[in-house]
Amino acid sequence: MSRKHGVTAETYKRFAIDQGAIYRNYGKANELLLGATRGGSTFTIEQDIRVMPVDGAKGDVKGSRRVVSVRPLLVANFIELSKEVLQLALPGSSVADYPTTGTKTHDQLTRKIQIALSDYWDNITIVGECSGSPTGYIECGVLNALSEGNFELAYAENDESVLTINIRGHFDPDDLDAEPWFVRFPVIPES
Repeated sequence: MSRKHGVTAETYKRFAIDQGAIYRNYGKANELLLGATRGGSTFTIEQDIRVMPVDGAKGDVKGSRRVVSVRPLLVANFIELSKEVLQLALPGSSVADYPTTGTKTHDQLTRKIQIALSDYWDNITIVGECSGSPTGYIECGVLNALSEGNFELAYAENDESVLTINIRGHFDPDDLDAEPWFVRFPVIPES
């Protein structure tokens, strides 16, 4: 008797491989590759799907489920730091020359307490290689993106700092039915 398995001639063409790259505003005129990562990156769609129970049903009924909440999250671990990466980690921050007079030696980030609508990025996207696609990538993005959580940059002897940024997608108030994420899988030619 032959074994049962899912392996086909197409199997090895459909793997997400290697580290991927993180972009700000991917696919837009102001697209920016944010920098090198260490420890990988993750894309998660956190979701609550409620079963609506009814009297008489002995279990879950087809059609009884509804999406209650969706919270897309992209986590990136940046080893390469730049003012753009730091601004992503500190939503609402602005960059100015330091010192303000004389020769500039630094970019200084500061922030006021208010986060404006203009502080949200159109998208933050992981673009990763697909093992069998000669022309396409797997693209996973959060829309109306803003980081959340603490800013932590640790320094340790004989090591490099890695800045972990949690980037959350947000619903557009003009279209609360459109979930704030996308996943694009490339067309892969069959053998």
